[in-house]
Amino acid sequence: MEMKVLNFANFVKSATLATIGAFGVSAVSAADWYAKDNLQPGHDPSMVRFEDGYALMSTNNNLQLWTSEDAYTWRDHKSTVSKIPQWAYTYAPTTEGIWAPDIYYMNGEYRVYYCVSVFGKRTSAIGYQSTKSIVPGSTDYGWTDHGHVFHTVASDKYNAIDADVVRDTEGNYWMAFGSFGLGIQLIKLDAKTGYQASDDKTVYNIARRTSKASGGAEEGPSLIEHGGKYFLFTAWDKCCQQGPTIEQTTYKTAYGRADKVTGPYKDRAGYDMANGGGTILMERYGRYVGPGGGEAFQDLNRVRFVHHYYDLNGDKYNHIHIRDVVFTDDNWAEMGQPFLGRYLSAEVEHGALTRAVSGDLAITRSNTASNGEYLAYINTAGSKIRLPMNIMQAGEYLLRYRYANGGEGDATHKVTVNGKSQTVTLPPTGSWGMFPEKSIVMIPATLKRGGNFIEIEPQPNGFFSELDRIDFLRVIRDTIPANGFDNGIRVRLTDKDEFAIKDGGYAIFENVVTDSIKSTEVAIEVKELTGGKLSIRDGKKDGTVLSECELVAANEKSTAKGWTTVNCSNLKSLGGIKDFYLTASGVSGEAIVGNILFKSAPLPESSSSSAVAESSSSEMIVSSSSESPVALPIVRPSLNYSIAKIPNGYRVHFDNAGAHQAYLLNPMGQIVSHQKTYGTDIEFNNLPKGRFIVKVK
Repeated sequence: MEMKVLNFANFVKSATLATIGAFGVSAVSAADWYAKDNLQPGHDPSMVRFEDGYALMSTNNNLQLWTSEDAYTWRDHKSTVSKIPQWAYTYAPTTEGIWAPDIYYMNGEYRVYYCVSVFGKRTSAIGYQSTKSIVPGSTDYGWTDHGHVFHTVASDKYNAIDADVVRDTEGNYWMAFGSFGLGIQLIKLDAKTGYQASDDKTVYNIARRTSKASGGAEEGPSLIEHGGKYFLFTAWDKCCQQGPTIEQTTYKTAYGRADKVTGPYKDRAGYDMANGGGTILMERYGRYVGPGGGEAFQDLNRVRFVHHYYDLNGDKYNHIHIRDVVFTDDNWAEMGQPFLGRYLSAEVEHGALTRAVSGDLAITRSNTASNGEYLAYINTAGSKIRLPMNIMQAGEYLLRYRYANGGEGDATHKVTVNGKSQTVTLPPTGSWGMFPEKSIVMIPATLKRGGNFIEIEPQPNGFFSELDRIDFLRVIRDTIPANGFDNGIRVRLTDKDEFAIKDGGYAIFENVVTDSIKSTEVAIEVKELTGGKLSIRDGKKDGTVLSECELVAANEKSTAKGWTTVNCSNLKSLGGIKDFYLTASGVSGEAIVGNILFKSAPLPESSSSSAVAESSSSEMIVSSSSESPVALPIVRPSLNYSIAKIPNGYRVHFDNAGAHQAYLLNPMGQIVSHQKTYGTDIEFNNLPKGRFIVKVK
């Protein structure tokens, strides 16, 4: 399949207004185009999700706490302890700081497991503190230290630092820890006390570097369960050289998975991590040095991984990134984008890059590129950009592909989405390294819920293109499933994968193509009318109300399988690409929400062009709306479409890609089939015998 988009001037001149809107050109704003790394400080970070956002801690600051509603803008609450606890000196007499906290919600409270150690020795200990609430200033906020959990001495072959807690599928809690020597260990915890469990005192060795060249450099374990498998992430090689010695840092992230929490953990090649195995997920690229020391944690509807890195081109010191972990269909992990404020955007320089030759796929600076960086020299066959993405709503999307082509001819890229490839033509934009908003093509794609994998490969033809960013635009015609939200607060997914929202909560649905919504009538499916109101808002949690839904019995319209369909006020201010926010106010308890429904577009008016086809005839006859018979194919140059016979049906072909619809009606005017496309072709297949009317809109 080949898709070619005209240059911007000709595109605007030739396209209808609806087409421009549907392809996101008419309503692009700078906020949509430019991301910026927030440079949040942190080393060996740990995060936990709570109802109103996130809590973050890191090393060497006496358990300093940050909170955030959106995981991008952070509020500093300073240290949660004034000094190193006195008990720590029993096990680490000369310790100078508290390291590597791990925040975990356990037994109805938030616990922070932390370590103290004598630098360079195995004279170390792990302890923990707890609080009922993680929100400073709330009624139940306040930390209590519980002292010693586990320790090692100088003669031990493993080290009691870098704790990480995981809950297994049977409800048991475990703690991984370790650094160098025999590597990563695992012990069972007592959920009630927080200490080592009495029914299993085994110290399980679950990962170890064995080669002489590695020097045993493995630490910072993190465990999480997904799809019935346990995933172990560890940090390899040399950490913590920053400032003038930043180039000496070789830290990276490796992982494996296991059927049982106690192992064995094997990498993607089948090698046991306890015998030197491990699949590399991240290592230095561009200005991002030493991406490691991380922790996986469960967010509302995705697994995420927070880690530190060192900024080679900036201050040369440590900052954190928060990435999605994206799982393949066979449940292996790949690392997604660092979160820069948008869920449905991919900065291509952060993809997994495969270079056919040295110098290809060069991460390059530009003040017009999103986050100041882009990929140049996408030139050589065999080079590849792989972008793992978590997409929470399955369906049709447009990939808004922002590029630069300073040459004189069309470049071509092969874009593969979940194994389905298409060739994308990239016309000249007039300059290299410059990314104005008009420098885009739109690529139709069908995405699934969960892990999606986009691969980009150059197809050298003498012309080349640079690439900055891809935005994923959701094409909404009649339904947004509420459980397809991107994030929010006071929301959750139930054990039935249903969306629940509390009073004061909101959910984000990014990048909605509102031009594809052809009706202003809105309804919403809920379970058990709770009272209160749900509102669809424009762009932010307190943005303009586009539609309101009163959750009262008087508004009940129909019931099916436990769902009540509630009519809402008509949509307003549609057009272009919007972020929808679903907000709740006055709701008692939780509102369980199914689908947000936009009623189907009306049939084309009788003035629409149409054709009547006889499927039982060997000589296909088509009539226009004036009933004058003509032979297939019928072409309507003024409307830029044609109709042609194909085996078992008809194809409607449009000259230009855009927002097109075609209806197949029987002679009584009843709809037999209705299809839409953002491409160029609609097909009606496997038709029964009879006469049909094709209406095009």
